Amino acid sequence: MASPPSAGDRRSRGRPQRLPNDASPIASDDYEGNKRLAWLLATNRMLGPKTRTCTRAEFVAMMKDRGIRIDSSRISRWESGLEYISPTLVEAYETVCGLQPAQIGAVRRVLAREGRLLTRSSERNAGSAAPERIDELLDGLESGRIRGDQWIWLADQLRRFQSIYLHRRTWQDLADQLVDELSRSSSIAYLARYEAAAALMKSPQAQPYLSKSVGRYVLDPETQVITPVLQVLSEVREPGASDVVLRLVGASNVKLRRSAAIVAAAMIRRGNLAPDHKDLERQVGRDLLDAPGRPSVVTLDLASRMTDAQFDRLRRSTKDDRVRATLQQARANRELVEPEQARLLADHIGLHAELLCARAAADPDQMLRRLIREALFHVHRSRRHLASALLLASPYAAAIGEVVLRLTSHADERVASPCWSLVGRMTPAISTTELADLVAAETRHELLPRATAALMWVGSDLPETGVEALLRAVHNGSGDAAYAAILTLGLADRQQELAEIAERGPDHLGPLVRWAAARGPVVTEG
Repeated sequence: MASPPSAGDRRSRGRPQRLPNDASPIASDDYEGNKRLAWLLATNRMLGPKTRTCTRAEFVAMMKDRGIRIDSSRISRWESGLEYISPTLVEAYETVCGLQPAQIGAVRRVLAREGRLLTRSSERNAGSAAPERIDELLDGLESGRIRGDQWIWLADQLRRFQSIYLHRRTWQDLADQLVDELSRSSSIAYLARYEAAAALMKSPQAQPYLSKSVGRYVLDPETQVITPVLQVLSEVREPGASDVVLRLVGASNVKLRRSAAIVAAAMIRRGNLAPDHKDLERQVGRDLLDAPGRPSVVTLDLASRMTDAQFDRLRRSTKDDRVRATLQQARANRELVEPEQARLLADHIGLHAELLCARAAADPDQMLRRLIREALFHVHRSRRHLASALLLASPYAAAIGEVVLRLTSHADERVASPCWSLVGRMTPAISTTELADLVAAETRHELLPRATAALMWVGSDLPETGVEALLRAVHNGSGDAAYAAILTLGLADRQQELAEIAERGPDHLGPLVRWAAARGPVVTEG
């Protein structure tokens, strides 16, 4: 059954907004997705691995070979964000520019799902069903050999019709596999699988099985990585989903509580949860009391979404002047640091990235700088992660990773901390050797958990210097850093090291070690 037209569908009947370079202020929640998608197309055409030396005429010829109706004026309209950009066009750009499947396409789906993109209702039914390909992909689930773009295609096919028959065991196996891969993937690989899960959550047939998989995974007392899977519930506009999240916000388990707060913020953003719920206000108030000096970014995200009355009560109830100032900063500017500091750092990183990529233009890339600023400092987690995905899908990714990695050594922890977080979200574009060396060199107690977590998605490429740093974190017993280190060893499939920790380490780490050893390695594309 087709879903009702989205806000993007309705907007596509009129003229798109014309905001130069997505120029709404950072403090605003508004942005134009078409500008951001257009920027990805333009930068990948001009700086992509296969097209950076091409003339526009050569690019036109290659796109025509892919069946795209194209000329120079159409390129200008697409790449300025003034015209509808179809999924087929995005796939052609990915192929011609030498990108991975879904590298831009997964980001496009996020923008469309958020209602930030010019879309057409015909997108949902684009392409013909291919039963033999569905069979092939379902068979591939058993071996785990199904890429993110294939997950998206399969999900779209399965929700395309009002009724489609699969045996209930097949539905459940599919849902369980998707949830498992969500818990073991990051960056574009995770984004593609999340988009598949978001699509299946809108299918009346698939939703019960996926909901069961999510619930079974999240509520298992042994589960250690919660947020990537629980996040799927934010896609559901049903009282049952919001009730589950609200109950978890007050859970005694710290990991569950933190993950539920992240999902609650996402549900508020999508209109699936009212921001003035008393349980949310009560939990934010408790978190502010438990974190004197500087609230966590999760608390700031949720607090910044409260109603004016709630926010005023929270601010007045806080006795710490620094906490009140931080709350006001997050509310007024939607940033984790002062605006001038955020601007200067984004300009610095953007300039170096352009120089490293040999961008041939006199004017600075303002969209690049805006996305860097959001990826580092936006108070809303959803905006930080979306900006990071856009940067990772761009040809600037490796250059940004190189500069941000160096900035993890910044003397100001308010700069070094978000840099470590961004490094963890952009792992595929970063030198694993340099990353491991800098993690090993990080000695600041407050930053060690973030530094350790930045290695989590390196997987089987984890260098020995990184393994040694992780083992030190475990044996030093430094709380969150030890937790992140064990998970990282599990995702790197370092079974020998985990067995040694289980044998010689503290008893309280035993359940975590067993869970990490059983999870399996990082999901990679290929």
